[in-house]
Amino acid sequence: MKVQTPIHVRIDYEDAVTAKKSLLSSESDFIRILRTIKKYKLLRETELNYKLKMQKRMKELKKNIEKLNETLPKIKVPNILKKGELKKEEISKIKKTKEDKDLDSQLREIQQRLKKLG
Repeated sequence: MKVQTPIHVRIDYEDAVTAKKSLLSSESDFIRILRTIKKYKLLRETELNYKLKMQKRMKELKKNIEKLNETLPKIKVPNILKKGELKKEEISKIKKTKEDKDLDSQLREIQQRLKKLG
């Protein structure tokens, strides 16, 4: 069996310098990326902590509101006042009918003007 001897390839000085510069710039870019990733992880951790704190406070607030609703006296609204209240749908229907009447009256006025001109 033959013993293989290593083959050496000669690289020009300029090519070696550009290759080394390229390698070093790649390393520095990689380090910047790692730094950015670490910052991102820290920000995500703080965000998670804030969200957990907010969730706890919301639960406490909900409990406090429930306690307050239990302790406050309940108001009995008479039926007359309940009937007097209009639902949103009824209000929107009334508005639509008024708008339709306005449109109809405007249309009649325009038709009358056309007849006078015509």
